[in-house]
Amino acid sequence: MSTRNQGFSLVELTSAMVASAILVIGFGSVIVMSRNQLSDANVRVGLGYDQVILDRYVRTKLTSTVSDSMKIYADASDEAAGITSTTGTILRAVDADSTVYHLDITDNTLLWVTDSINHNPVDSEVIDLLFTERVGNIGKVLSLSMKLCSAGDTLASAWTITLRN
Repeated sequence: MSTRNQGFSLVELTSAMVASAILVIGFGSVIVMSRNQLSDANVRVGLGYDQVILDRYVRTKLTSTVSDSMKIYADASDEAAGITSTTGTILRAVDADSTVYHLDITDNTLLWVTDSINHNPVDSEVIDLLFTERVGNIGKVLSLSMKLCSAGDTLASAWTITLRN
């Protein structure tokens, strides 16, 4: 008895192609979603990194300032007129060694000026920057809140620092 190999029928070939196409589309979707999630994760890691940098920058620089030298201004016109406030978007402080720090935002960029030298410690945009001061039990308390933004993602940050000198 002889058996002849007749190959695949059109229905079998079409079924195999459809199954292969479904697998390829499924794997393609997984790859695209993974890339999007990786991109989102990179943005969030960048925001978190900027938050850590700002936290360290704020805590190391501002905790060494003389609390009586700290002045908050509601905006640039109040700063120019010398009108201080307990809450505002601009902070000026003097360190124990007479170093002057000036913080504000311009065009959603945090500007940290140390003795007339501009520093931009973070890459993220900064919005809703607000400084608030109050008198606490052991000294002046400075609160700082802001939102860091990058690629459509936002991370809210807030710190409270007690200045004891």
